[in-house]
Amino acid sequence: MLSISTIKTYMFCPLKLYFQSEIDEIYDEEEYFVPKTLKDLRIDIQDLLHKNLRLVKKDMELKEIEETLSKGVFNQIETTFEIIEELNETKKEKERREKSSIYKDSNIEFLDEDRQILNASLEDNDGTLEDLDNEEDEIKKLKDEIIDEVNLNLKILSLKASQAMKNLEKDGNEIQNLFFQSSMYNTLIRDLGIDLIGVIDKIEVEKGKYFPILLKTSNPPSKGVWQSDEIELIANALLVEGEFNTYITVGFVEYLKIGERRPIVIDTFARKKFFKLLTKINKIVEDGEIPHVKTSVKKCRNCEYRELCEKA
Repeated sequence: MLSISTIKTYMFCPLKLYFQSEIDEIYDEEEYFVPKTLKDLRIDIQDLLHKNLRLVKKDMELKEIEETLSKGVFNQIETTFEIIEELNETKKEKERREKSSIYKDSNIEFLDEDRQILNASLEDNDGTLEDLDNEEDEIKKLKDEIIDEVNLNLKILSLKASQAMKNLEKDGNEIQNLFFQSSMYNTLIRDLGIDLIGVIDKIEVEKGKYFPILLKTSNPPSKGVWQSDEIELIANALLVEGEFNTYITVGFVEYLKIGERRPIVIDTFARKKFFKLLTKINKIVEDGEIPHVKTSVKKCRNCEYRELCEKA
C-alpha cells in the first residue's frame, strides 16, 4: 500500500524514492520532528483563535479584541519552542559525549589505517556539532518568523471580526462560523480500493460537503499552487471520498505563512493525472525501475543520496 509521504518523495525527486525503496533505510524521526511540530503548532494556534473569538464582544475596542484573541497563543509558541530547543540541546550533548569518547580513543596506539578512520570520525563529529549550532540559530529564526506571522494574523482577524460584529450587531460566538468552519485535523485514512494511505491535514465540513485542506508552511508560487501540492491534495481528496462516501469537486492548499487559501479543482483531468503518476511510482517501488531525473544544486546539495545519485 502506497502512502502519501511516498508520493511526496516522488514529487520531490523520483530517484530519491528509488534509493529509499532499494536501500530500505530506516529514517530518523528526529529529522522530521521540527517541521511536524511547527505544523501542529499552527493548528493549535488556529484552535486557540477559534476558542478566543467566542469571548469577543461587539462593544469591544479593536485593541481589546486583539488582546482577547491572543490569550494563550504566545504561551503556546514558547512551550513548543522550549521542546524543540530541548531536543536540539539533547542532540548536542550526545555529540559532545561521543566526541569525548573518540578523544579518549585517540590516546591509544593504532595502525595507520585505523588512525585514519579515527581522525575521520573526529572530523565528522566536529561537523555535526557545527551543524547543530547552526540549527540552533535556525530555530531562533523560525521562532521570530512565527511570532511575526501570528502578530500579523491577529491584527487581520481582529479587524475583520470587529467589522463583522458591527455590521451584524452580533458577538464573537455568533459570528465564529464566518471565520472557522467545522473541521477535522490530522485524520488517518486507509483506502483498500486505491491501495493508498495517508494523514489528511484538515477536513472542513459545510452543509454536508467535505473539503480537504492541505496545510503548507512553504512560500507559494506567484499564482496557483506548486505541482507537488496539487498532487498531494488530489490524493487527500480521493481518500476523503472513500472514507465518507462522498464526491469532492474542490479542495484547498492553505499557505500558512501568508494566510492565503488557494483552490484546486478535482475534476476528471486531475484524477487521470494522479493515477498516471501512481503508475510511475509503482514501477519504481514495486519493479525497481530507475527513473531519469534532472539534478539541481539547490535541491541536491543536502541530499543523503547525492553520492549514489552521481554514480547512478
